Amino acid sequence: LSATKVPNPCPSPRPFRIVHRACFHLSSFILYITCNNISSLEMIQFHPPADNFVPINPLLKCGEEWIHDHEQYEDEDDDEFHGPITFHVQLQSDTHRLNFNCRDKSSGVLIASEPIVNKEDTYDGPSDPFFFEKGFYLEAKTGFQVWPGSRLMVEVFTCSSSSAGDHEEVHGMMKHLKDRLSLGGRLNVLEVGAGIGVVGSCLAAAGANALITDLPVLVKHGIGPNLRRNGRANSIRIDDGEEECDHRQQLCPKFLIDTCASETTATDDTASLDAVKLGKGWAKSAVLDWFKPVEEQLPLSTTSDIDVIVACDCIFLRKLADPLLTTIATIFEHSSAKNPKFFFTFQRRNMLGLFIQLEELLDMIEERGWTVECVAWRDVEVEDDGIHQNYLFQVTPSESVELLDGSGADINRAATNTTFIEEEKKE
Repeated sequence: LSATKVPNPCPSPRPFRIVHRACFHLSSFILYITCNNISSLEMIQFHPPADNFVPINPLLKCGEEWIHDHEQYEDEDDDEFHGPITFHVQLQSDTHRLNFNCRDKSSGVLIASEPIVNKEDTYDGPSDPFFFEKGFYLEAKTGFQVWPGSRLMVEVFTCSSSSAGDHEEVHGMMKHLKDRLSLGGRLNVLEVGAGIGVVGSCLAAAGANALITDLPVLVKHGIGPNLRRNGRANSIRIDDGEEECDHRQQLCPKFLIDTCASETTATDDTASLDAVKLGKGWAKSAVLDWFKPVEEQLPLSTTSDIDVIVACDCIFLRKLADPLLTTIATIFEHSSAKNPKFFFTFQRRNMLGLFIQLEELLDMIEERGWTVECVAWRDVEVEDDGIHQNYLFQVTPSESVELLDGSGADINRAATNTTFIEEEKKE
């Protein structure tokens, strides 16, 4: 009413008008939040299967510490940013650990017995050196630290079934994928929204051919440097005879070589980094922006040869959900002959509005005709934010719906692949 053109015979004093305007904006904001709450309540609340609960696996050893001696990176390029924190992961099947430079401490990832950086500690270095760089949005900023879903994904794919929960007995496909992973070079993995590259690097060390992707700023200053330093450490171990490696695994797989086959990726210095050998597998970084067509960023020879797509802790902003699902749809179509699977983690949060709710995201997935099922979940305690549930979902394209109920042609394909794997083990 105050916005109408009708003259007011008793004009309000200026302070009153200011308060009135402030109350109007506040009530509008409350109405916006209330509408979001109502829409959330109208959705059927998702409850994960109790049998799929997975506690943190102590066989996967993680930790973080401040970097006090930067001389350890003196052999690296001067223009590479060195984060103030190193996050490390040691797989169950490996005696050596992978190290990742981060710009902030992890959030809800570590347990009490593992080394952790205290919030009270400070660092004298730059806070946001890329704040004014093109493409440095909130999603890029959060990519420079490690989140709970990354640990859940790595545990489910790399830890033994006896310590990873009973859910693997129900989901035979998970065991099948892990068997292929353990052989080395038999599983092509695409990680989207990879951040600093923890998950993709761990899957590569466990035996995957991992293409690790994110926005240019993260590929150039996060994934790329971390791959190179872990690749150098891996080469030293092999040269010193500390680690044996099958000759076949020494050759970079065609899946990663072809990544730079297109003119777009070949001319982008952040996307043409060489593949590196990590443990039993290989890893390479590339730029993949969900707001751009996949065909303009990756060649068809790569996107048509993908077995598994993984995304950890990167579906939290509402504006990112549809572009990501469109990117996944393109890869599903290109790699349809390989019947790819999409695994993603999601953490519940208290904030509404910008943050998408789980039920809304699941509806968006099912509207595309895909099947989505919770493979594993756990509770995570986030500093200053309480306890939240963190989920790992498997998404299957519509033509493979029968896979999850234990019937259909895809199970026959899985059985055939299992026979092939057993023959490979005998050889």
